[in-house]
Amino acid sequence: MDEILQTTLADAIRFLEAQQIRYALIGGLAASLLGEPRVTADVDLVIAADVDHALRLVKALQGSKFRPLFDQVEEVVQKAFILPLKHRLTTVKVDLVLGLSGFEQQVIARAKPTEIAGLTVSVATAEDLLIMKVLAGRPQDEQDLHGLVIAQRENLDWKYCLKLAADLAESIGQDLIGRVKALRDGHHRK
Repeated sequence: MDEILQTTLADAIRFLEAQQIRYALIGGLAASLLGEPRVTADVDLVIAADVDHALRLVKALQGSKFRPLFDQVEEVVQKAFILPLKHRLTTVKVDLVLGLSGFEQQVIARAKPTEIAGLTVSVATAEDLLIMKVLAGRPQDEQDLHGLVIAQRENLDWKYCLKLAADLAESIGQDLIGRVKALRDGHHRK
């Protein structure tokens, strides 16, 4: 991870900890840590905050190392359940995803403390990140999934992944189980 991302991540963690907000690192940085390294230009964190709490965070940004990415960020928080920020010095974007669902809350609760450049960061587990990437389904997520499966090899708890996929599939109406099985079975053949 380059120095600019390290600085941004460290400042984001310090800001959240000062606000007593639990979090988990997700997205490209987490995928690089747990899977195969890749270039990413932002920091993604899921936070244990509802909309009202996130709106209070916007007020706490004054005097911090972050500013809202948009002028009307309150509207983004209320409609998209994300608080997009920009680091004042590094200009790196930080997305704080509101952990509103039971799954996102579980991701935060299960996150593992991980040492990154002298800083302890709560990082989503490989299993939870795998499910998040399956849900997102963008081309970069597909690459991250394969890197994650390759890097984690036999360490992945496939039983947990399949159970979680079944639970989520029922609520969102997507075939997550088939996707997780394909990742698992493709991995075992190699």
